[in-house]
Amino acid sequence: MRRVRLRRGFSILELITVVVVVGVLATISAGKVQGIMMQQRIYRASNIVQTDVEAAWALAARNRRPIRITWDAANRQMRVTDRAATTNFRRTSLGRDPYGLPPGSVTFSRDTLEVYPNGLANDSLFITFSATGEGKRILVSRAGTVKQVKLP
Repeated sequence: MRRVRLRRGFSILELITVVVVVGVLATISAGKVQGIMMQQRIYRASNIVQTDVEAAWALAARNRRPIRITWDAANRQMRVTDRAATTNFRRTSLGRDPYGLPPGSVTFSRDTLEVYPNGLANDSLFITFSATGEGKRILVSRAGTVKQVKLP
């Protein structure tokens, strides 16, 4: 009498086939996932900066004193302070944590902008976020209009 042995598990050929297919799919999708992650980082960072810039106008009106928005390119940090820079109202770091934007991906058209209590600023401001083909620009007018546009 012949015994039939039940086969348990998978053969090595089946396992190698599955590993190769999963590897190919992971390689194809890895670039897309990285692009989506960078797009989300830019989106979050631009929204935070827009909120901080809008808050500068509200602070100037509420405190009845000029407010200064400064950009430190070396540390990739935006600060909203009083004119003498003695009181920090907001500080946003766009470097490594929490946004992880690479160096050179955030540019300001000017390093300092002053917002006056009457609702006007000393100049307009353009803030550009761009990395790996994705990008946004924040346009700030002298009258305090803050608008976000997607870069082509």
